[in-house]
Amino acid sequence: MAKKIFRSAAAKLVAFLIVVGCTVGAVAQAELGIMDMLRWSNNGELVYRLEDKFSDSQLLYGMVNSMMADLDYALHEGIDQEDFNRRFNGAEFIGDYYARMGDRVLKNSDLTEEEAASSMFFIVARADGTLYYSGNGGFMPFSYSYEDPATGLYQEEQVPENSVIFVQITEAQSAEYAKQWSAQRSALIGLLQNLVVLCLIAVAGYIYLLFVTGRADGDETVHLFTIDRLFVELNLLLLFGLPIAAGAFNLYVIFEGMQQQEMGGMWWLLAPSIILFAGAFALAVELSLSLVRNLKNRTFVERSFLLRAVRWCWRTAKRICRWGIDRCKALRDGVSRGKDNLWQKSFQNYKTRKVLMLFLGYSVVLAFLAWLLGVSLIFGLCFLMGIAWVYAAIWFLIRRIDGFDRVVDALKRLRGGDLTYKLTDMPAGVFAAMADDINSLGDGMQLALQNEVRAERMKSELITNVSHDLKTPLTSILNYSDLLCQEHLTPEEANDYAKIIYQKGLRLKNLTSDLFDISKVQSGAEQVICERLDACTLVRQALGEQDKAIGDGGLTLKVDMPDHEVPVWADGKKMSRVMENLIGNCVKYAMPGTRVFLSVVEREGSAVLELKNIANYAMDFDASEITERFVRGDAARSTEGSGLGLAIAKSYVEACGGSFAVSVDGDLFKVQITFAIQP
Repeated sequence: MAKKIFRSAAAKLVAFLIVVGCTVGAVAQAELGIMDMLRWSNNGELVYRLEDKFSDSQLLYGMVNSMMADLDYALHEGIDQEDFNRRFNGAEFIGDYYARMGDRVLKNSDLTEEEAASSMFFIVARADGTLYYSGNGGFMPFSYSYEDPATGLYQEEQVPENSVIFVQITEAQSAEYAKQWSAQRSALIGLLQNLVVLCLIAVAGYIYLLFVTGRADGDETVHLFTIDRLFVELNLLLLFGLPIAAGAFNLYVIFEGMQQQEMGGMWWLLAPSIILFAGAFALAVELSLSLVRNLKNRTFVERSFLLRAVRWCWRTAKRICRWGIDRCKALRDGVSRGKDNLWQKSFQNYKTRKVLMLFLGYSVVLAFLAWLLGVSLIFGLCFLMGIAWVYAAIWFLIRRIDGFDRVVDALKRLRGGDLTYKLTDMPAGVFAAMADDINSLGDGMQLALQNEVRAERMKSELITNVSHDLKTPLTSILNYSDLLCQEHLTPEEANDYAKIIYQKGLRLKNLTSDLFDISKVQSGAEQVICERLDACTLVRQALGEQDKAIGDGGLTLKVDMPDHEVPVWADGKKMSRVMENLIGNCVKYAMPGTRVFLSVVEREGSAVLELKNIANYAMDFDASEITERFVRGDAARSTEGSGLGLAIAKSYVEACGGSFAVSVDGDLFKVQITFAIQP
C-alpha cells in the first residue's frame, strides 16, 4: 500500500509542483528583495555589505576616502571652494571636511584634528605623510607627482608644512545610513533564511522524483513518455539553455528595477520574468527527469546521437581491424598450409615419402628422355610443361594421402569417445563417401549413448518413485503386524506367522529405504552438505554406535589411529552411514572369532581409512563388481542383506569428493576410503 501511494501519479504531480513552486518562489523573493534593497539604498548603492557592525561600513569608509582624494586633488590643482562644490559635489557631502595647503583652503566647517579623530568615520592626513583613519594609523605620502616639460620625467612636488586634510562623518550625520544598514541586514538575513528553506524543500522533492520517475505502482517496469524520445543532445541543450535565457532576462529585470522609483512600475517587468522562469524551470525539471528515465531504462545511448555515432564508429573500426587480422591470419595459415603440404605432409611418414620418391624418380626419367629427343626451343617449352605436370601430380597425391590420414584420425577419435567429430572438406570420390559413413556412424553411436543415458535415468527415477510409493503400505504392514505380535492369537501358529510378517516387512522396508537413498545420490538429487571433519573422531563415533553389534558377533576389533586431528572435507551424516554399512558388513560376513582391523593413516597429503576382515565364505567374486547395486559376495544369499550396502557407501564417499576402493586377497576383504587432508 505504501509503495502504491509513494509511486502514484498524484504524489508525483504534487512533488513536481512543490519543486517548481519552491524554486520559482525563491527566485521571485530574491528579485523582490534585491530590488527593494537597492531602492532603499543611497543612489543605488547597498549600505549593508555583509559587515558585522555598522561602524565597519564599507560605504561610509568609501565616502570618507573619496572625499579625501578629491580634496587632495583640488588643493594641488588650485581649485577654489565654489568650483570644488560644483565639480566634486562638495556641498552634498554629509560629513565635515577641512583642507589646507599653503594659503589655499577648502572646507565646509572649521574642523580640527581632535574633532575629526573623535568621530565614527574620519581621516586625518598631514604633510609629513602620516595618515590616520577611524582610530587606526597608517602612512600615505602627502605629495603630488607632475611631469617636467623640460626633461619629460615625473617629479614630486613638495607640499607646505602646514598642509592638512581632515574629513569626518559623525554618528548623527550617519544615522540615516545606520537605519538603512539595519533594515537591509534584517531583510537580507530573512531573505536568505526563506531561500534556504525553499531550496531544501525543492531539493527533497526533486530527489523523490528521481527515485519514482518512470515507476508505476503495479510493476517494476520503467515507463517512458513522448518527451523521452528526444535526442539527449537536444534535451541537454534545452535543459541548460532555457534556465540560462530565463536567468538573463531576470538579470535584466533586476537592473531595470534599480531605475524604478515606484513599486508599481516594477510589476510590468517582474511578473513576465517570474512567469517565464517558472515555465523554463518546469520544462528543465521534466527534461532532467526524462534523462533519468532513459538511464533507468538503459536507453540513454540509443537516445544520444553522438554516443550512437561513436558506438557505430567504434564497431566499424573493430570490424575493419578484425577483418584485417583475419585476412592476415588466413594468409599466414595459407602459407603455413602450403609449406606443410609441400614439405611436412610429403615426408612425415614412410608411406607418403615412398610414393612421392617413386613418382619424382619417374618424372625425372621422363624429363631426361624429353631432353634427349628435343631441340633447345622445344626443350624449354617441354621443361616448363613438365614442371607444371609434376606440381599438379604432387598436389593430387598429397590431397589423397591427406584424406586417408584424416579418415584414420577420425576413426581414432570415435574409438576414443569423441562422437561429435565430423569429417568435412574431403576429396571427392571414395574419401567423401567414407567421410559420410563415418559421420553417420558417429551420429548413430551418439544417439545410442543418449538413449542409454535416458534409460538409466528413467530406471533410477522408477526405482526412486516405487521406493517412495512403497513406504506408506509397508509402514501400515509393520504397524499392524506389530500389533498382532502383541496379541495372543489362536491357534498358536498365528503368533509365529505374525512375527514372520513383521520381520519380512521390516526387511522389505530397509530394502526400499536403501533403494531410495542410492537412487537419490546416483541421480544427483541427494543434498550433500560438506564440512570440516576429523576422520579419527568420525571412526570413534561409529565404533561407539556399533560396539554392541561387534561384541555380539564374536569379533575382536584392532584400531590404529593417530592421536592428533586428521581433518577432511565431507558430509558428517553421509559418512556416518558409510561407517555403519561397512561395520555392519563385518558383523554379517566376518568369520566369528577373528579380528577386524580398522586404521586411519596419513599418506602423501591424504587421509586413508582402511578396514580389513576375514570372510566366513569363499569370496569368488570380482572386486570391481561388488560395489554395484544388488551384487552380493555371498552368491548363495544365505545371509541377510540386499546387496546395496557397499553401493550406497561408495556413492556417498564419491559424492563427498573422496574415493572408495575394494580389494580381495584370498579370504581377506579390504576397503579403503581416501580423502584429501584439509589445511
